[in-house]
Amino acid sequence: MLIILEFGHIYKAMKNFLKILFLLILAGCKQGDLEFTQGGKEFSINYDNEIVVLNVWADWCPPCIKEFPYFNKLNELEGVTVLGFHFDQFDLISDEDVMSSLTKFDVQFQNLKTDPREIWGMDIPDHVPTTYIIENGQITKELIKPQTYDSLIAELGLSQ
Repeated sequence: MLIILEFGHIYKAMKNFLKILFLLILAGCKQGDLEFTQGGKEFSINYDNEIVVLNVWADWCPPCIKEFPYFNKLNELEGVTVLGFHFDQFDLISDEDVMSSLTKFDVQFQNLKTDPREIWGMDIPDHVPTTYIIENGQITKELIKPQTYDSLIAELGLSQ
């Protein structure tokens, strides 16, 4: 009888421990590893079944500004997600300044607040614009020149 009572206490303690552990894991999971300048967080793994087009841009880069309508249009395609990252976010620009540029240039895709190096293991690009094609969490292409909508479609292997 004593053995059964002790087992019951151990069982209750283990059950309570597992409940607390589950709640802690669940609370941690809600954060997401991608944070956006426009607000909100999401998990990068949510994009594993899509082609992610990461556009590293700057507000002082005329070719970058010219590309925005192409990326806005590309972001409307099913199975493609465009994400931006302001080049100066690697070290010195404020979120407010980035948000101001996003509004000024009518950027309609999400801009990462999270450093993409932490997610995809990339280096800081040597210049802008630079565009990364990411499939299943891996960078598959690095495009180091200004893009058009047609060149982006071609690089993604999509038909118009």
